[in-house]
Amino acid sequence: MKAERVFFQSPWLAYGFRPFFLLAAVYAPLALIPWVGALLQQFTLPMTMMPLAWHGHEMLFGFASAALVGFLLTSIPSWADIQPIEGKSLAALVILWLLGRVTIWLSASLPGSLVAVMNIAFPLSILFWVAPALLAKGGRRHLSIGLVLLAFVLVQGAFYLSWLWPELPLPAPLVLLNTAVNILLVLIALTASRIVRVIATVAKKEAGEAGPPRLTPAREHLAVTALIFFVAADLLAPGHPVTGWVALAAAAAQADRLSEWPWGKAMGKLYMLLLTTAYLWMVVGLILVGISGLVDGLPGYAGRHALSAGAAGTAILAVFCIAGLRHTGRPLNLPGVIWPALAALFLTALLRTLIPIWRPEIYLLAGVGLPFVLWLTAYFLYLIGYTRFLVSARADGLAG
Repeated sequence: MKAERVFFQSPWLAYGFRPFFLLAAVYAPLALIPWVGALLQQFTLPMTMMPLAWHGHEMLFGFASAALVGFLLTSIPSWADIQPIEGKSLAALVILWLLGRVTIWLSASLPGSLVAVMNIAFPLSILFWVAPALLAKGGRRHLSIGLVLLAFVLVQGAFYLSWLWPELPLPAPLVLLNTAVNILLVLIALTASRIVRVIATVAKKEAGEAGPPRLTPAREHLAVTALIFFVAADLLAPGHPVTGWVALAAAAAQADRLSEWPWGKAMGKLYMLLLTTAYLWMVVGLILVGISGLVDGLPGYAGRHALSAGAAGTAILAVFCIAGLRHTGRPLNLPGVIWPALAALFLTALLRTLIPIWRPEIYLLAGVGLPFVLWLTAYFLYLIGYTRFLVSARADGLAG
């Protein structure tokens, strides 16, 4: 019993970001192994869904979902002034996420309905916790975050229905996976409003620049609204010229928003550069998706990896790095290994975006194998720099 108490009271289970950031970083390359192995014709994992759908599912509802939940379990208690989930309750959520991963990897030998139930149980449990917190008086100003989470969970549920019963009048699983990525972009845009105001102020002060950053709420709202229109258009009419124009409009709105970020010496701070790089990938990805809907020469998948590996992957790393310091009582002095981690992630997105379009003859080597090694390197370097922070007590002696 004493060992049990020590385990559940350990710093690793003191706050939601600790286990889920760690698990997400470990799982980021693991989830790619079956997909990369199949593409390189080295081995094949038995699957009941299309390999591409399996790959997208695990990157979104495995890796990204763990990162998202770690962020929500950390942010919402401070936003809504409620007690965080910790100890045994947090351990139960970790086990629920792990059960989802086990059932997906063993999906060929399990009933599809069981796989779906075990995987949807995790986000539903988070949604049931988030809803009352954000509907309470203290959390209502952040209700938009809850609505985005609801949309993400609904799309995940629709994915299982489309997979198990393809005769239903639902979008194809791959369309739903693209929609899930697009919803993550909305979440990135929403949370950027909250994060940039904090870190840009710190960056300007450290760079010796006077005054807080001037961020216009109307431009932020326009950027988010444009992304929401893109989510709807890309779900209802993927590849249509109208969707192309909506994507380009969304790209312009994000670029306009970026123009207000501190582009002086403050941008040399690694934590600012991480989040800005993620946002730049969002602009690039939306432009490519938009052009692919308007011209015949650019394939329909153009821009998708800029949005997923580039925008979402880099934004997740940025949140891992920033929250991993601020919520463990440390100053925003990112470990030096994050510089090569950012470079590896940038090259991953660059190769995944450009090689399939311009050099398809070397796709397996330069568009699959090398990006996998770079992606693995990026998150391995994060683990080197941050594991000790995530599993040890706060540096300032406070709880959490």
